[in-house]
Amino acid sequence: MEQQKKKKRAVAFGLVAVVLIFWNLMQNTADQQKLKVACIGDELTFGTAVEEREDNCYPVQLQKYMEQAKKKYRIGNFGVEGAAVQKKSKKPYTKEERYESSTEYKANLVVMMLGTNDTTEENWTDIDTFQRDYQSLIKGYQDLKSSPEIWLVTPPMIQSDGSTEMEERAKRVEEIKNVIETIGEKNKLTVLDLYSYSQKHPEWYQEDGVRLNKDGALAVADMVGDCIINKTK
Repeated sequence: MEQQKKKKRAVAFGLVAVVLIFWNLMQNTADQQKLKVACIGDELTFGTAVEEREDNCYPVQLQKYMEQAKKKYRIGNFGVEGAAVQKKSKKPYTKEERYESSTEYKANLVVMMLGTNDTTEENWTDIDTFQRDYQSLIKGYQDLKSSPEIWLVTPPMIQSDGSTEMEERAKRVEEIKNVIETIGEKNKLTVLDLYSYSQKHPEWYQEDGVRLNKDGALAVADMVGDCIINKTK
């Protein structure tokens, strides 16, 4: 009798194991079928100081957007605090581990939102240098074997407090916005104009007038999400 019970338990455990293995295979297959989006950027992408960042940074809110729309997308956050485009800046994005991770992600779509930190005095060289290094960054993704589509997002405008430093940064970010649009046109890439979109929304910013808050992150997620949905209809 005891032997039969042991056999039944062994069979039951075996069935559970088979079910679990099958379930994991199904989940892995489902994940592989999802289109991957790599969100490239600085702290605006990472979500620095955003309330409950793990739930409210823009890539996570974009993931929620796609799930609500019942679209099979997997969103990756490759934002790096303090990162800039220019190679001679204090923290070039291409020197960061997350840049390497983003190139190994095998993304179908790369959404690039950089340029805000390039406007600081310690990072800024000139607009020609920014343009050259931004084009080089794009080429790095264009040359990937996964051949991802690349979208450019202009950085949001800087809400100047009237100080000389912030006025200079506000002027530089406008220059950067214009250059990104030029690069996008030259490379025939989609450009999302967050700069213009953010101009009338001071409520999207944190106190420093540079970083986005939860509402600003949601606005970016909605902008990118709307574009994905419209382009896949």
